[in-house]
Amino acid sequence: MKRVDLLIKDELYNQYLQRNMEEEKEPKFCQHDFRHHLDVARIAYILVLEHNDLNYFVQEHGLAGRLAAKEVIYAAGLLHDIGKWQEYKAGVDHASFGAKLAREILPRAFFNPHEVELIARAVYEHRNICSTMTFLGERLHRADNLARICNKCEYNADCPKKRHKREITTSSLEY
Repeated sequence: MKRVDLLIKDELYNQYLQRNMEEEKEPKFCQHDFRHHLDVARIAYILVLEHNDLNYFVQEHGLAGRLAAKEVIYAAGLLHDIGKWQEYKAGVDHASFGAKLAREILPRAFFNPHEVELIARAVYEHRNICSTMTFLGERLHRADNLARICNKCEYNADCPKKRHKREITTSSLEY
């Protein structure tokens, strides 16, 4: 996955990851670091494979093949929370800001304009499930929730998600 390797090594991508780390020093709730991004990428890909949807994804979106589809899925996972630092800093929705950053970073890793828009839209959609979201946006949303099983978190009692009744469990994620 050469393009994913380029994305991971990209200077801007790493700057934004660093900004996430700086903004998340305290409190230590959900960290939006590389490990979380990679977990979401892997889980999203597994969800597609488990439901035998990879060929559908390739055909539905006119992708060059299975490897291109895998790279698109991984790129979406790696970028889904890339704008989280701006949410902390200025109250900006991290999903919409992250979509903007994705459009800036992805061409540097040789994703074509169609793939860039597919990934950026999934990043934009990943935060809230709705009936009109794209295939990739829905998988990314589910993967993000599966990557964070809140009831196992040591900070559960103080978590803002819990106060907003957004606790996620594996049983609520079946489909």
